[in-house]
Amino acid sequence: MSDRKQSRLRAALAARLRALRKAKKLSQERLGFASRMSGKFIGEVERGEKSISLDSLARLARALGVPLHELVNVEERATDPKLEELVALARRHPRALERLLAIARAVVAPARGRK
Repeated sequence: MSDRKQSRLRAALAARLRALRKAKKLSQERLGFASRMSGKFIGEVERGEKSISLDSLARLARALGVPLHELVNVEERATDPKLEELVALARRHPRALERLLAIARAVVAPARGRK
């Protein structure tokens, strides 16, 4: 795998981890404690600075209360962390997603009329 492709995967995983952690309302320190890793290391992984082993990914998934495949199911392109956070929240609270969509439609509809 090329360095560039590896970097994109690391960035996508970083965004996914950050989104899931925030959706669970956990600090990096608390997630680190729950997964027997340091909060500093969690931050480095979330910034794409460090690689992470499969064993550590499994511990993170367990600490986050999600199946491992949900944590590592990332596209090979970097995604917007805010979008990842919305996706993670939507999985936890489907009704909230419907409300967000209604709000987004209400905001976007008047803007379309101004074009």
